[in-house]
This record gives sequence, C-alpha cells and structure tokens, in this order.
Amino acid sequence: MVTPLERDEPQHIGRYRLLGELGSGGMGRVLLGVGPDGRLVAIKQVHQHLVAEEDFLPRFRREVQTSAQVSGAFTAAVIDFDVESEYPWLASVFVPGVPLDKAVKDYGPLTSDEVHKLAIGLASALQAIHGVGLIHRDLKPANVILAEDGPRVIDFGIARAVEGKSELTHTGSIIGSPAFMSPEQAQSLPLTPASDMFSLGAVLAMAAGGASPFAGSSLPHTLYNIVHTEPDLSGLPPEVRELVSPCLSKDPQERPTPAQLLDFLGPLPPQHRPWSAQVHKAINEQEAEMSALLADPEATHIVGADSSSAAGSQSVDDFERRLQALVEIQRANTLRGRRKRALIAVSTVLVLIAGVLAGTALFGGSDDHPTEPTVNPLAALNLTKLRSIDLCAAVKDPLVPSLGEWTKAPSSTQWGTCAAEAGGYQFDFDIKRVEGYRDNGKRATGVPVLEDVTGGTDGCGRALLPAKTDPQFGISIRVKGEQSDKACTVADDAAAQLAHRMTEQPPLLADIRSSLARHDPCALVDSIVVKLNIGDRVRGTPDLLHTCKWISTGTVTVSLERSKILVPTEKPIPFDLGGGNIAFLDEAELSSPTCVRRGQYRQIDNSDAEVVTVQVDNPTMTEHPEFRCLAAQTVLQNVLDNLPRVSR
Repeated sequence: MVTPLERDEPQHIGRYRLLGELGSGGMGRVLLGVGPDGRLVAIKQVHQHLVAEEDFLPRFRREVQTSAQVSGAFTAAVIDFDVESEYPWLASVFVPGVPLDKAVKDYGPLTSDEVHKLAIGLASALQAIHGVGLIHRDLKPANVILAEDGPRVIDFGIARAVEGKSELTHTGSIIGSPAFMSPEQAQSLPLTPASDMFSLGAVLAMAAGGASPFAGSSLPHTLYNIVHTEPDLSGLPPEVRELVSPCLSKDPQERPTPAQLLDFLGPLPPQHRPWSAQVHKAINEQEAEMSALLADPEATHIVGADSSSAAGSQSVDDFERRLQALVEIQRANTLRGRRKRALIAVSTVLVLIAGVLAGTALFGGSDDHPTEPTVNPLAALNLTKLRSIDLCAAVKDPLVPSLGEWTKAPSSTQWGTCAAEAGGYQFDFDIKRVEGYRDNGKRATGVPVLEDVTGGTDGCGRALLPAKTDPQFGISIRVKGEQSDKACTVADDAAAQLAHRMTEQPPLLADIRSSLARHDPCALVDSIVVKLNIGDRVRGTPDLLHTCKWISTGTVTVSLERSKILVPTEKPIPFDLGGGNIAFLDEAELSSPTCVRRGQYRQIDNSDAEVVTVQVDNPTMTEHPEFRCLAAQTVLQNVLDNLPRVSR
C-alpha cells in the first residue's frame, strides 16, 4: 500500500515525481516515483545518519555504480542514482508484485512446482549480481517479489563489491536478516558469493515450509542454529529437500554456485501464471492501484497528515477516497476487457470444435493408437543427474534377451559412456548431445525414443530423451553388427529395456559426492576470469557431458575426466609477463596454435585420478604463444580453486 507523503516534503527527487512512500528500513526509506517517460520506479533514499558517517559516500558511490551494471530477467534493475544530493538515493524499476514473506503468510507455502520456478529465478538473479562482482548480503523473503511473470530480487543497496576491502558497516557488526544469514555472515567473517547461496537455500526452505529452517526463540538462538545446527528439512517435499540441502552446507566450498544450481534445475518450463490464483489476484489489485495513481493528476501533489491538524487529516482521507475510487474504476475497466477477451476466446473455441468434429466426420477416427502419456518418466534427469549416472551399471544385465548373455562385459574408460557385445552385435552407450536425432513419436515406458538420422549406414542409433536441457542431451544407444538390416530392431529392443531400468532407479557412479563427475564445467569458471581471459559476454556451452566450450576469437575448452595419474612434465621456457604473471612453455608449444594445461583433482586408486584439462586454441596469437598458455594456466587454477576440497 502506498502511503501519502508529509505536507512539507519535496514532491520530486531528481527527475522523478513522487507518488508516495512504499516503506522504510535500516538503510533508508523507499518512495514510489514516476519518471518523465511514465515508468514507475522505487527510489531508495539513504538515512541522513549514514551520510554523516566517515567514508560512507565513497563506498556507497562505488557500490551503486556497480549495482547499476546488474541486468537480468529476475532482478529489478538500478536505472538512476545521485550520490551527491543531500539525501543520496538510487532508483530501480518498480515491479508490481507480492513480497514472498507476505505471500507465504497470507496464502500459505508454495507448491513444489512454484518453488522450482522460484529457485530458477533466484539463482538467475544471483548469477547476474555475482557476475558484476557484487554480493547481495540480504537475500530474504521480503527482498523477493512474486511478480506476474516470475520472481524478482530487489534491494542491492547493501550489496558490497567482492573485490572491495571496505564494508558499509563497522567492523564486527552484522548486516542482513538473521534467519536467512549464512554461518560466515552470522560470525562477521569475510563473505564470498557462496554466502548468498546459503541464504537462497534458507529462502526456498521458508517458501516451501512456511518458516526459516533456523528460526529460534531469540536472535542469539537463531544465530546459534545457523552456525552450529543442521536444518530440519523433514517437513519439505523430497524434491525441495534435494534442492535446498546442498545450499545449506556449513562449508561455503560445498555449496553450489548459481550456475551449478541452474544446471541442476534445468530450463524454465513454459508458464502463463507461475503462482497461485490468490497471489495473482493480489498482483492485479496492486497494478490497479498503480494505474489509479498514474491516472490521477492530483497525485503530483500528495500531502500527508499533520497529527495536530484536522485539515491534514482531512487531506489523507481525501487521498484515500480518491485513490479507492480510481482503483474501482480501473478494476471495472480491467473486468470489461477480460469479459470481451473471454467472449472472443469462447467463439474461437466453438469454431475450432466445429472444425474438429467436421474433420472427424470427413476423415474418420480411430482408437487403434491411444494417446501416449504426456509426462516423461525421465523428466527429472537434468544435466547434473545425467553426469552422475553409471551407464555400465545400468546395462550390467543383458538388454536384449534374444541375444543371450554379454559376450563382452560392459566396460568404460570415461564417465557417461559404456561399450559391450552380445550375439554378434557391438553396443555403444553414451550420454551426449542429440541434436542429430529425430522424434518420430516412438515411446518406451512413456519415454521418448529418438532416431539417429545422421549416424551413417554402419549401424543404427536410438536415444532416450530425459529432461529438457539446453543444449539437449540424451542417453544414446548405437548398435553395429554383421546383420545390419536387423540392427535397428536390436536397438529398439535395447532402448525399451534401458528406458524401463532408467525409470526405476538410475544407478549412480561410485563415490559420486566426492567425484569430479557431478560438476558442471561451465559453472566452475568465474565470470571475471572468462571476461579477462576469453572475452566479455562470452557464454560457455556444454559441448560434451563433462566438457564446456567458450568460443570467442579463439576457443577455450574445459574438460573433466578420469585418466591415469598425472606425471609432471617440464616446461623449461619461462615468460615473465609482468604483474607476477609467468607462463612456462616447452619447445613444441612455441609453434603450436594450441596450449593445454592439466591439473589433478583427486587420486582414485594407484593408477587412476580425476583430472581437469584446459585447452586454449587461438591461431591469431602465433607470435605470442605465451598468452595462450597464461590463459590456460589461469583458467585451470580458477577451476581447481572453485572445486570442493577432497582428502584424496
């Protein structure tokens, strides 16, 4: 609800006409304004006592300038600011919607599907915020708006630059909302972006369960719970627990990054109204109020109540009555528009039904091919889960009974692949991109079975389509044998049996929680490292299941793999590039357009290890191969730094 301003207050801030006050908090108060273009803005005006603090303004200026760089579909962008005015302020896009805490309090916890949509929005917002070097530091339900088309994260006013050394508060003080702080924040320790991920987990748990999983009877009790106790997630749906639990790890290193969480969640499904009918009704009412304010020319001169003046009280009553009347007019107009659209829609549906009935009469109908289930049983197999599957364990038992036992047992040298033989046929299983496969409508246990149309004539390929991913990955089966005319029949039988096994319980790789296999290589390289070493605004794309590529003037490839234990190789030629940057090359790299650097993550046994490989290809840098190798070294070190620490 917008409240009127006091009688003697300014009616403008900068180029924005003020319509009223939205609320206030520890940093300042929030005003509703309208710009010359008619766009509504939320203006956060800093409290005077903060302005008087030593060094506040330079810090605030630096952070606001950085906040203005944040953009994304799930953030309320900062579009203007003035640090030099008597009361410094920043303006962000006003987003009509219901704060998450109010939505849960008034209408109850969100459903699992709503939490899934909320998680995608929050992770996307944090990715945008962290991408410009900021930490939000106060991600809480009140700072999450449920808007008509999805969530929005607001209030970057207390975010701080990651690279900055100063704080907006005194040493040892706490900024943020206690029930949604990270353990390191509760102890006033240095923060990293991982702190926001802990807060994200707490917000999602609250959205699904109705309260923070750490809320105590007092502030000290709440802070103690955050630092020392494990959250009670038993009341949450299993799919929400699986999502929230990693985010609430006490160790920041074990929490997922926003990119890793988005990889786990998969793409946002098509949606019309993401929230409950009650939430959307509240949003519509707020939009009607905003429209009424904009339609009222007197709103330019809103004056507030003076408690000692009857005339002041009368002005508030007049404001409320005028606003309510305009809201009712706006609602009536909206209702008439909806009725008109509904009549058009009904007419259209009747025409379509008539056409369908006519088509049935002309061409006939049949029940020979009943409609297949629309729900894919493998819809939960996102990229994170696909990376964790042990394919050889899934095909340990023969897939095609008519071929008998495996004559060559299933074996693999790399994650996400497996090879076996039976009845004179060779089977190759792979979890890979399936853009070259076609959906001809075939289903096995409800799972779409795609056909390979680009694999040539040396065999027959099929692929099971799991969750929708970007790019699309599937579980492929390729069959080769002397009787090539029967290979497709064998591939169909194998695909049907494998689909059945995958819908029951996909087997996971051994020691998957410690394994490099479960990580998204695209998410392991920080945005600032990409910008400086690969190119600004260059996006990494999953090329293979455990490989990511960034393509700019050259190509950078990061691969996570299982290989033999690394043996150190000598790079005898040093290049001192200044600033402490030294690249070591060997003779072959001086004339090669490619530079490769490998780092061992953990040793598996006496012969094998998990390894990170970074390859930089850039033929344009032939005269300076040292820069290629410096980029490879930098990216490799960044990946290793971002991986959780392991004991072996």
